[in-house]
Amino acid sequence: MEGPYRVASSRQAAAMLPHDRARQEALTNLDLLKIMRSYIKCMLEGPQGYKGLILDKETMRICSNIYGRTELAEQNVVHVEYIEKNDGRNHSELTAVCFLRPTRENIVFLKRELKSPRYQRYHIHFTNLLNSVSTMFLQELAEADATGERVMEVQEDYADFQVPDAHHFVIPVPRNELFFAVRQPGAAPSALEYELIDRCVQGLSAVFLALRRRPIIRYQRGSELVAQLAKSLHLLTYKQEAAVFDFGASRSGPPVVLLLDRRDDPVTPLLSQWSYQAMVHELVGIHDNLVRLTSTKIPEQFREIVFDARQDEFLRRHLYRNFGEVGASVKALVEQFQSASTKHSKVDSLEEMRRFVLEHQDFQRLQGNVSKHVNLMTQLSELVTTRNLMELSMAEQELANPAANLTSAASFDEIAQQLRAATTLDVDKVRLVALYALRFEPDTPRVRQLLDALAATGVKDREPRLYAAAENILRYGGAARRAGDLYGSRNLLQKARNVLKGLQGVDNVYTQHTPLLTETVAALSADRLDPMAYPYMAATGEEVAVMAANAKRAPPREVIVFMVGGTTYEEAKAVAEMNERQAAAAAAAAGTTASAIGGTAGPGAASVTPRVLLGGTNILNSAAFISALTAGLNIPTPASGGGIGVLGGVGTGLTSANAI
Repeated sequence: MEGPYRVASSRQAAAMLPHDRARQEALTNLDLLKIMRSYIKCMLEGPQGYKGLILDKETMRICSNIYGRTELAEQNVVHVEYIEKNDGRNHSELTAVCFLRPTRENIVFLKRELKSPRYQRYHIHFTNLLNSVSTMFLQELAEADATGERVMEVQEDYADFQVPDAHHFVIPVPRNELFFAVRQPGAAPSALEYELIDRCVQGLSAVFLALRRRPIIRYQRGSELVAQLAKSLHLLTYKQEAAVFDFGASRSGPPVVLLLDRRDDPVTPLLSQWSYQAMVHELVGIHDNLVRLTSTKIPEQFREIVFDARQDEFLRRHLYRNFGEVGASVKALVEQFQSASTKHSKVDSLEEMRRFVLEHQDFQRLQGNVSKHVNLMTQLSELVTTRNLMELSMAEQELANPAANLTSAASFDEIAQQLRAATTLDVDKVRLVALYALRFEPDTPRVRQLLDALAATGVKDREPRLYAAAENILRYGGAARRAGDLYGSRNLLQKARNVLKGLQGVDNVYTQHTPLLTETVAALSADRLDPMAYPYMAATGEEVAVMAANAKRAPPREVIVFMVGGTTYEEAKAVAEMNERQAAAAAAAAGTTASAIGGTAGPGAASVTPRVLLGGTNILNSAAFISALTAGLNIPTPASGGGIGVLGGVGTGLTSANAI
């Protein structure tokens, strides 16, 4: 084929996509899961006949989180392989659909494939924009395909990120722990850090293109990495590729992307969790919708569980329910299964056999669900009991709750008692000490005494890396490193709210804490977010003034929050609850508008509840967070092995493919 290929973009093809109404609804609701599924569906529906799907390591994870084996089979996909390590066999009867990131490495592998083609035809889909460098890649591909001319199309699909939930996305970076390194103020990012920032820019630009939105950029001051990310993102979307990202003026206020550093809220990832999804990730670990149980009470064949709300109605309904509510519902599920089992126990007549065959599939599905959730609750209950988490969590929640009326002296005595308890694991001791240090940072003598008490329990000798995490917490996320008002102590209005909350009490002592993200988004939507702590990114001061004035007139109705270092499932739950409130407010507003024909809301109308998307470079649990706090430090590992692993879920929460 002479010359480079003509590249089609999903932006150009949007009008031709099937289920246009459903896609428009997904765009309106910022539903990344439906948008991503539509990309893959269109990608696979295009070519006729049987297909082979060629993926790289990242697109394998992207697909496995949103498309299952059965769904692939329905699209006539009969073979799946990695681009970097194929099976070496000839598949001339198949059409290849290549879904790849536009990287130099993948282009090399594609050239190798096209020079010795193993498939009948090739449909190539890249996950992001093909820039000037990528265009050179296309020339190389065209030359490699010159003899066979088997490439039918080259398409841009904006899918350069993972989507664990409709409102939650992850841009995986190769070394997320680098975002946690203690840096000298004003120091420029290193070459490795620039690579991580570039990956974040690529992922965020794909999110913007998938949503067909170009947001205004605000970022957390005081974080050099976040500031550099804001500059790079602004350069790409408003300068280098301004025309590509120009989707026209919004009828309401333009969306905002708020770039944060995880260090702005180091409390949330340290806490025990009690809602179902967050609790499973905290105590066991969720990896690409897979959970691997370790309890000896559970038979080996039942220890690997698919944890995917799309395929599990019970999970979908209980994703954000607390531990007690889930336990009661699992009990009801068991009773439902027992009733169904009794119904199926006697199959004598032909009519009974016929009914059994008709109902058998649903019965098997119910049996699988019962087994899955009973086993999960068995593991969770075992860990809660052996680690004494209910008592520990009460102390954690008190330390994390700004409304709690605490003194450093009284809290010191309570935490010291927990450190001496034989049932308290080393990692839980470290979490308590870190939470105390963050809450009572000005009381340096007591913080030091508590660290000494931690060392006296043997943690420093047994687990030097764990101990270093407790020592390092203030260097990482102390008050001087944060832009947000983590404990509501700087703002008089927030102080008053905390006092009121303390007087009212809470429904559940284990869920007193609210992530800082909730207050930050509320402040942004009400135009209360400090522009000095969270400035606008713009080319000139005049542009900043215009953006600030526009925000006062029309607060943002859509907010994308991106957290460098990673998010938590507790924050994802908070965002889901915000979106529920937004949907309810929108429905109420629609009813009001319908009853007042011709009426319009003026500037004095009630404050806007925005729709929110949450993204980050990782999904953290306390184990991953504590591990990252000591990354790069020269700490010897004891021969006895590490203690961080007791939590099970160390890592991104998104690692191995389960669906493909």
